[in-house]
Amino acid sequence: MANEFPAPTVVDALPRRFRGVIVELLAERAPDLLAALGKQEKPTLAQQEAVLEVLVDAFVDHLGPWDEPTPRGALIDDALGAFLEQWPAEDLTDG
Repeated sequence: MANEFPAPTVVDALPRRFRGVIVELLAERAPDLLAALGKQEKPTLAQQEAVLEVLVDAFVDHLGPWDEPTPRGALIDDALGAFLEQWPAEDLTDG
C-alpha cells in the first residue's frame, strides 16, 4: 500500500523556527541548492557542505563590533546548529 503522504523534503523538515532564514539565505545565495533540497528527503554530504558554506558566510556578514554576532547573526548561527543536528555528516552519503 502506497503511503498517502509524501515524505517531507529537506526544506519541509527544517525546524520551523529556522526554516525562514535558511530558505531566505539559500534563495538569495544558492537558489539551485534550495530547489534541490525542496525535492529530496535528505541532503547529500556535498549539499550539506554547501548549506554550511552559505550559512557561515551569512553569519560572518552579520558580525557586529568586536566580532559579536548581531541578533540576525545569532539566528543564523542557531539555524546552522539546527541543520547539523537534523542531518549530521555521518548520516549522509556522497550520492
